[in-house]
Amino acid sequence: MLSERARPARVRKHRHAPWFAVAAVCVGAFMGQLDASVVTLIFPSLQRGFHAPLAAVQWVALAYLLTVIALLAGAGRLADVAGRKLVYLQGFAVFTAASAACGFASSLPVLVGSRVAQAVGAAMLQANSVALVVTSVPPRRARAALGAQAAAQSLGLAVGPLAGGLVVGLAGWRWVFWINVPVGLAAIVAGRYLLPRTRAPAHVSVAARST
Repeated sequence: MLSERARPARVRKHRHAPWFAVAAVCVGAFMGQLDASVVTLIFPSLQRGFHAPLAAVQWVALAYLLTVIALLAGAGRLADVAGRKLVYLQGFAVFTAASAACGFASSLPVLVGSRVAQAVGAAMLQANSVALVVTSVPPRRARAALGAQAAAQSLGLAVGPLAGGLVVGLAGWRWVFWINVPVGLAAIVAGRYLLPRTRAPAHVSVAARST
């Protein structure tokens, strides 16, 4: 995952290839907003589990949001240099690994630190989602594609509290984070094969960057 790779020719030539790419981006848009909204539902469980006051537990949400805001611009600039597909997939890898770490957290400070790492991945996702959508579809379809991406974000925000309540009630607060792991791994594989590369090697022509 140190360089962008072209999609398989079979995917690239498919008539729905642009929408395959949009769907891959929508997964990241959904997951980022879901995780931003779901955490408040686990505050009571965290207070009991870590014997911590609400003021301390709130940092599980605040650390995530503040880190995403602080890193969005930098993640976008990094993607301009290294390639948006590359940074997007690496962001999903960071997000997924940090989600697993959140689930295994043995103390509140460890959980907050893992949430910061998770937010680093989320910033890498969110900083690139719109640009990936725009570069993946024909100009005449850009508005519809951006609408789909925005809808995925809104759905994540709306579903978060409901999903969080169900997961906490059925399996415990740690599964709020662990459930991201299989989804994240699937999204990395999907992105590898469905997203077009945005930065071609030096010896490759500019026209080849749409692969």
